[in-house]
Amino acid sequence: MKTKSLAPVVAGWLTAFLLALLSTEASVVEFAADKLLVDLRQADWEYLAKDAQWTTKVGFGRSDADMKRDAERAKTECEAVSREEGWKPIRVGRRWEPLGHPELNDKITWLRLRFRVPVEMKGDRLGFFCTAVDDAADFYLNGAHLARHMYHWGARVPGPVNVDLTPQVRFGGENLLMVRVNDSAQARGGGVLGHVLLYRTLPFERTARGGIALAGDAVGPFSVVLHLGDALLARGDKTAFATAELRAMEIPPYILRDDELVLVFPSEVAKAAGPHRVHLDEVCPTRDERPLAVHCGKLPASAERFELLTIPVELAANYDNSFDPRQINVQAVVETPSGRTEKVPAFFWQDFTSVAIGETEEILLPKRCSPWRLYYRPREVGVHKLHVLAQDKTGVRRTPDHKLEVTDSNRKGFLRVSKNDPRFFEFDNGESYFGIGPSGWSRDENYIFGGNPRHVSTRRLDDYYRRKAEGGSNYDYCLAEFFGRLYTRGGYIDQHVAWKCEHRLRTLESLGIYWVTCYDDLCRSTIYGLDTLPYSKAQGGPCGSIEELYVNERSLEMQRDHLRYFVARMSDSPALLVWAIGDEGQAGSRFSPLMVRSWIKELQHYVRTIDVYQHPHIMCEGPRSLAEGGDAIIIPDWYFKREVDAVTLSLELMQKYGQFNCPLINPEGGMVEWTKPEDSYGPKRALYYLTGERWKFPEAISFHNHLWISLFLKNAVGGTEWLGAFIVQRDQLCHAAAMRAYLAGESLVKPHWEMATPTVSHTDLRGFCLQSDGKTLAWVQNRFYTWYEAGHQGKTLPTISGAEIAVPVKKAGAYRVELWDTRSGKIVSTTNARSESQTVKYKLPPIEKDVALKVILQ
Repeated sequence: MKTKSLAPVVAGWLTAFLLALLSTEASVVEFAADKLLVDLRQADWEYLAKDAQWTTKVGFGRSDADMKRDAERAKTECEAVSREEGWKPIRVGRRWEPLGHPELNDKITWLRLRFRVPVEMKGDRLGFFCTAVDDAADFYLNGAHLARHMYHWGARVPGPVNVDLTPQVRFGGENLLMVRVNDSAQARGGGVLGHVLLYRTLPFERTARGGIALAGDAVGPFSVVLHLGDALLARGDKTAFATAELRAMEIPPYILRDDELVLVFPSEVAKAAGPHRVHLDEVCPTRDERPLAVHCGKLPASAERFELLTIPVELAANYDNSFDPRQINVQAVVETPSGRTEKVPAFFWQDFTSVAIGETEEILLPKRCSPWRLYYRPREVGVHKLHVLAQDKTGVRRTPDHKLEVTDSNRKGFLRVSKNDPRFFEFDNGESYFGIGPSGWSRDENYIFGGNPRHVSTRRLDDYYRRKAEGGSNYDYCLAEFFGRLYTRGGYIDQHVAWKCEHRLRTLESLGIYWVTCYDDLCRSTIYGLDTLPYSKAQGGPCGSIEELYVNERSLEMQRDHLRYFVARMSDSPALLVWAIGDEGQAGSRFSPLMVRSWIKELQHYVRTIDVYQHPHIMCEGPRSLAEGGDAIIIPDWYFKREVDAVTLSLELMQKYGQFNCPLINPEGGMVEWTKPEDSYGPKRALYYLTGERWKFPEAISFHNHLWISLFLKNAVGGTEWLGAFIVQRDQLCHAAAMRAYLAGESLVKPHWEMATPTVSHTDLRGFCLQSDGKTLAWVQNRFYTWYEAGHQGKTLPTISGAEIAVPVKKAGAYRVELWDTRSGKIVSTTNARSESQTVKYKLPPIEKDVALKVILQ
């Protein structure tokens, strides 16, 4: 005789008992019958904090073994924790620290919430949604463990949290939702982030063409709610559709945005959705079945050198995927006045209208446009000849020849490695360039990495970059996947992500900010598993292992398609400073480092062959870039991993990198990787300054010092403190403005500058010089003015008085000495002096922080 298990009975009794205990402590969230979704950010959550059990050191994150053990513990802890006392009220939607709970950092925080679902919703699919969790979270409903989600430090966010609650929901009764949040990485505070909500929808599946196939035999009418309830799917004035109409729709996969929920309701219920419309009439179809034909609209007869030309392409063709160049290949062929032939690929695109949602978010609504676009920017003066080719599976067509007369202009052109001094970049017009940070991308307290496009709004970024430019900054470093994954399942290019990426680039171009374009589709994603990548067999690709990503020919072909699209849409911009393809460590290196290095080199070579503008390249990080054919070097190790200041660390790095006669770029670095010891600010904590909220001292000292020492060590860029967003937010860009003013009118490539060491009479002052035939630039720094002593420790600096500097000069004669304020960027005083023994002596003013000089031959 079999004994019937009592586990379901006990679990049910336990849940009922717990709900009874909670009934007087927190209100129950009601999912009303007329609601599409329920915002839980202001609901009556409760929390209980626990210490985590780790065997590994603090830092960016825990070991895989630790996280596996934690995942196993999480499956069995819920019942015991739910019976404990001491639960306290809390809100969600932001990190613990901004919510007023810094004590929850590095803890395991249990959350619980009661909600009731009416019996009328039985048959709907119910779910829990949040934008992200930090770092890992387990979800339980009525005592059952449903799912675990984890967001790895430094990896691209793969998507939001979306947990199906349906199997465990008690329709018509109360439900207990519990969430176990494990803040495992000290690099950032924990929390349940962004939108946090319950949602419901009629069950459905997506068809191969992007339509919506409802379960069951209901006939409708139905409506599709998009963008977290802010919009409805529409065709013309119609928002209600029959079942057959929904199934027959052909919708590109990126239009409906699964990462912002796709919900289906009876049309009467869907009237509660927001006012916006995703109009299918405005969407460019990604397939075509017409006979092949290509035309260009009216092309201009003349243009200026470096002017952007948008060539209007009208195309009919036969293809299933507009992003696959083997199905449809459109390109311009150009003969330049010098006789060189250039091929410039066209690209398929979807325009959008940006709509603000609240203060920080936005959605993109499709906007009617011509779907094919081609950019060209002439670099030679004279007559250009061009026509456009189009190829599909039926053949090839071309447009008639067109002549374009290009005249000269006052535009600077593109950045190149200077031939006069390869340590710097210069524009095509000969003007020199020194990159003035800060670097690091704009982020807020909820940002993780490679975020949802909704939460990286163009208006916020426009404001951020405007403030950077107005503050004197002209340099930026950012991964191409900042807005999310560009290349998606089936070989489609996510047009929301592409639109935002191009908008960002054009904004930088208009503001005079130049972008180290770090591009890598694998490094930030493989940590979530092969199946999350479009190259995997699980998503219809060819790869069955991580290693195959780097060698499988079809995988490489797909990656080249990805790069081809990016180059076609972005490479014409002078704001693209360098290509940096293949970022940091690769998962495949565990199998074969040589395989990965070969992979990076092959992708770089491919970009060189299709980028007619020949932007400089960086290959990998460190000196190997030059050995592999790169044009510049990224210095990866400008981080304060001990109590070292920016000047000392930069001098140490130049012992390794100073021998290379090419541009040296520090794209990131500074205080963020420093482990704070136990002190007056609290206990020992790794990566203490990374979030920026803890940046308590009043000025960006490391940014300032790195900016000046980089110039005097002849680095190509400076001021690359990784906390750039917080420098802008705290109005500390005076350092950038001062450097820009100091360099105004100076060329760093004509004449040639040599590093020299001045003699300073006081041992607590450090001096650095750049000298040319008729001028010497100098910077003198109080060695106590550092981020650690003056900043973190808040020490009062000793003002050094009575010191003298002997500035080396190349020619004898009379000199004008200008004393510059390194914060205002203004000349404080001017004196005259004569050189003696190839030096000019100057009595320095009392120095608390630093000063700059210009010693100019009269």
